[in-house]
Amino acid sequence: MLSPNVLLRISVIPLWLSLVYAETYNTRFKDVTWDNENWRITNTVLDQGHYQSRLSLANGYFGINVAAVGPFFEVESPVYGDDISGWPVFNRRQTFATISGFWDSQPTANGASNGTNFEWLNQYGGESIIAGVPHWGGLIVVSSGGSVLNATVPAEQISGYSSVLDIGAGVHSWRYTWTPDGEPALDIEYSMFVHKLYVNQAAVQLTITPSRDANVTVVDVLNGDCAVRTTFVDKQFEKDSATIWSAVKPRGIDNVEAYIYSTLAGDCEMSDRKQVVDEPYIGANESSIAQSVRIDLTAGQPSTIEKYIGAASSDAFKNPQQVARNASAAAAKMGISALLESHIREWDSTMSEDSVDDYSFPENGSLPNDANIVELQILSVTNPFHLLQNTVGQNAIAAAGGNEKLNINSISVCGLGSDCYAGMIFWDADVWMAPGLVVSHPEAAQQITNYRVAKHAQAKQNVKEAFTSSQNETGKFTGGAVFPWTSARFGNCTGTGPCFDYEYHINGDIGLQLYNYWVASGDQDLWKNSLFPVYDDIAYFFAELLTYDKKTGKYSLTNATDPDEYANHIDNPGFTMPLIYTHIENANNFRVRLGLPANKTWAEIAKNINIPVSESADIILEYSGMNGSIQVKQADVPLVDDFLDYPNNFTLSDLDYYASKQSPNGPGMTYGVYSVVANAASPSGCSAYTYEIYGNEPYVRGPWFQYSEQLIDDFTTNGGTHPAFPFLTGMGGANRVAVIGYLGFKFMPDSFNINPQLPPQIENLKFRTLYWQGHAINATSNQTHTVLTRLPKSLKNANPAYNDKPINVTFGDGSKPISLPPNKSITIENRRQSYNLTVPGNLAQCKPAYCPQSYVPGQLPIAAIDGAISTPWQPSDPNKTASVTVDLTSQPFQPVTGFYFDWAQNPPKSYSISFSNASSMEAANAAASEKGAATVSSSAHIKVSSPYNASNADALVPYSSNYTSVTLDKPVWSGKYATLSVLGTQGSETDVGGTVAEWAIIGSGGKDSAKRDVYRPRRWAHGVEDIHV
Repeated sequence: MLSPNVLLRISVIPLWLSLVYAETYNTRFKDVTWDNENWRITNTVLDQGHYQSRLSLANGYFGINVAAVGPFFEVESPVYGDDISGWPVFNRRQTFATISGFWDSQPTANGASNGTNFEWLNQYGGESIIAGVPHWGGLIVVSSGGSVLNATVPAEQISGYSSVLDIGAGVHSWRYTWTPDGEPALDIEYSMFVHKLYVNQAAVQLTITPSRDANVTVVDVLNGDCAVRTTFVDKQFEKDSATIWSAVKPRGIDNVEAYIYSTLAGDCEMSDRKQVVDEPYIGANESSIAQSVRIDLTAGQPSTIEKYIGAASSDAFKNPQQVARNASAAAAKMGISALLESHIREWDSTMSEDSVDDYSFPENGSLPNDANIVELQILSVTNPFHLLQNTVGQNAIAAAGGNEKLNINSISVCGLGSDCYAGMIFWDADVWMAPGLVVSHPEAAQQITNYRVAKHAQAKQNVKEAFTSSQNETGKFTGGAVFPWTSARFGNCTGTGPCFDYEYHINGDIGLQLYNYWVASGDQDLWKNSLFPVYDDIAYFFAELLTYDKKTGKYSLTNATDPDEYANHIDNPGFTMPLIYTHIENANNFRVRLGLPANKTWAEIAKNINIPVSESADIILEYSGMNGSIQVKQADVPLVDDFLDYPNNFTLSDLDYYASKQSPNGPGMTYGVYSVVANAASPSGCSAYTYEIYGNEPYVRGPWFQYSEQLIDDFTTNGGTHPAFPFLTGMGGANRVAVIGYLGFKFMPDSFNINPQLPPQIENLKFRTLYWQGHAINATSNQTHTVLTRLPKSLKNANPAYNDKPINVTFGDGSKPISLPPNKSITIENRRQSYNLTVPGNLAQCKPAYCPQSYVPGQLPIAAIDGAISTPWQPSDPNKTASVTVDLTSQPFQPVTGFYFDWAQNPPKSYSISFSNASSMEAANAAASEKGAATVSSSAHIKVSSPYNASNADALVPYSSNYTSVTLDKPVWSGKYATLSVLGTQGSETDVGGTVAEWAIIGSGGKDSAKRDVYRPRRWAHGVEDIHV
């Protein structure tokens, strides 16, 4: 049944009139608001020519990226001298449109050595890169005086700008006034959508209301400048219908063609229709084509015109031209209202209210007065939306006559509106996008699984390419399957996607995804007949890949690369080896379940696999021979405790150690992993929440809450990376955290396994509807308990063993299992470790915090009080005093006996602490800066207890840091607010401020605790500066 808001969206056109009253929330992006009731983002700041302000729309089959000012083709305006898209193509950054699977074939990625991993492999098979199609969004307006409304319209001609992404409707719309120089003002409204049910259709609507009588020309454009890496086929201006079309084929692929049709309709006289040629706004590529109509406008009267798109390629359709033609004509005949209605209904079916996480108060649906929680709520909707846009659902497949070719191409790094990372398929889809998606939308996520199954035969052939690598021993490989690092049309080994001597973990990542899909969907036949054969062949390959070392009695892997791509061609990589261990172990277990014999050789290998560890540093090494100078690109060893069911004795020390080695130039998924691991394993504090915010705040870009691959988009300061955007990998990584982190869900085939704990900052969380073995379960948590409810719905191919039988619920902490019968609920007590105080008596831990000064991206103020030493706050300016104020109003006034500071690796030069009973955190912070609050402790020169020593940089030692404990000679009473102010830096990073990893305000209950061993969680430094004040 459709919700009232959805019915209202359907019944009222245009969308600007369909707004129902709802509370809106300001966001951290200027003039961008969020309507939580209706899932709408509204932006009133026009930012032209920048990719961060553009939005992609798609339906899983075809997609498009459009300009900030309207549905136009747009070329990037350079910022910091950069208008280049990133590796491996390095082409001009611009709006993009394509069709799923429309990959080309070419000898190399970009003709240069910087566009590959192993250049010499190009001789054995070229690359396959996503090709574009003509950009079909443009309805350009040309005034009688010759002014043009397109992506390059002068900003000063635009006023009253507003743009809306209606996520519930899957519609993007714009409204503003365009005033061409010396001509009447025109009120402009655009809206567009890519049909979610009828995958070959899309529509763009334009409404013009003039301030005075006027005439304009509207130009329907198919801009061929977007059709990169294609060969022109044909195009035509139809004489007997208001239709134009263009056809291209991907470069190097002669048997595939794509057709884009556009049909005009609306308040205009089609007999005046003309073909437009030789105008710069239609594109210079041969595949460009445009048609125009003249419209006589009456003052105050709206005139509307629409274009109806049909799109198809021969990858999925035998006669793509006929399919595209019919789709365009049928959409025009149906009309915008009926077309939009069916589109919205399908989006509501795909992304219903219970399919996303909900942070609102259950009693009234409002959100807490906390900017971080508001943003988590927005992301709980936007992240799955951006992912689901790039999937084709079962209803759409049925509507296309059961066309199973529509969902076999996985999801590329940036989706169908971008050619980032060449539109290839990486591990990103399998382990970052899939897990959070498959638990709530298994049928949509199936295309990730289907892609790997479709490429299984090629993966078996890839084993024969071992001769190109260091694994070229004659006869070493007798079977199995190996997948390339990058994959597109063919799935073969290439220069960008080597199969050997590189990231072997991709194979285990694929295995995880196949397994996770089986657990979520419950499709036993698919698992047995299609998925497990792939999983088993990967195990076969892994077993032959490892080499037995007679000296150590261990099986080792040489010349490999782990997820940390800063460390290439190393031995025994620290994530890959446990991954191989668990994969081989699981393969044998699954063999037994399916009535097949276990492989004894595999069992022996798993028992003796070489997993490098350092007992002195108390960690799994990232690779054999690693030293302490390592810097990590992205989550690596901590993936062991997130992705795998592996008995790791070093979980916490791994997290602290590698978090301290994390490069600021890595992608945001890293911090989602750290959040999951921290929530599962930390004995105290709320660093899981800090890490989650870290994985979002510096990576999310306004106005549409799309992720960048980088914290900082300036390639001159971020290590030389031109960021992928919109980075679906980051969105997928963030989409995992609530379910896999806070609910503690683990993919297990025989039980619904959870380990729930909410951080103190999240009061309530209703999780998205989850599917386990194809059966739906609702989980709702507050701070103390979680309620699980078995819902009366299941997938078509759900495991029938649970149709009328209880589901076994198990727990990560080993508690006694509980049965969850059909249509029943059970209540579970949550873990509460986050309320344990890392520093006994600490009044500040996990309380609200405020900092008005800028800070290094990701180095959040809340990190200073989250009870963890691995998460620092770091002001951005070392020459200005920065202050963080903590709200202590949730507890009574009490005597304070001292303070504790962990300064991490870059201590500030000085600090001061003040208490205040001001009216708010903001007022208290201002009082501290103006010396209007009581100073209770200060130091003009912080003593460094563990100074940096370059000669010891390579030493493998446990994570340690600088810290100071302060014992007051006389206790002082706490106030409503406490403010810590710091200035300068003593670390090696002289261009940013000092770090504060932990600041504890020790109440009377924690007196003298600074001298107790329990005061030092995990690994603290071995020296301490004791100060008595």
